[in-house]
Amino acid sequence: MKSLTVACVMLILFAVMPDVPAAAQAVNAAKAAADAMVKRFADSWNRADGAAYGENYWPEAELVNPSGDVLNGKAAIVQEHVELWAGVLKGSSASGAVRKIQMLGANYMIVDFDLQVSGARQFPPGSSPDANGVLRGHLKHVMEKRHGVWKVLSAQNTFVAAK
Repeated sequence: MKSLTVACVMLILFAVMPDVPAAAQAVNAAKAAADAMVKRFADSWNRADGAAYGENYWPEAELVNPSGDVLNGKAAIVQEHVELWAGVLKGSSASGAVRKIQMLGANYMIVDFDLQVSGARQFPPGSSPDANGVLRGHLKHVMEKRHGVWKVLSAQNTFVAAK
């Protein structure tokens, strides 16, 4: 009887315990998706490729830019960047790295990444490049997974003051 009780308890424990390897795999896949998004972000920026840049965003995405303007929709986000690349940020290059991710369930995550922009002819109002002419920013993106694809749903970008 004792062995039957132990077996039942073990069966119940295994049934209600989370699948740790599957959860770890999901987090690793999300981290890989975040890293890939930042790479696409920088690559498309460096080519001034609006179409490729826009592939990071869902159609209804929202972006609050560092000046506080709210851009509604992928088309508006792309248009602002195309205009920046043709104007004050013409010839600039960007690099970035994920600082951290926070999972909000299986289909949402917050991605914090650090951005560096250099080589600009002029920097946007309110920005503060460092002594080497590098503009730094912290970007917070809420990403959503739909049909296995992660894209940005909401974003807020903040300039880092030069020290």
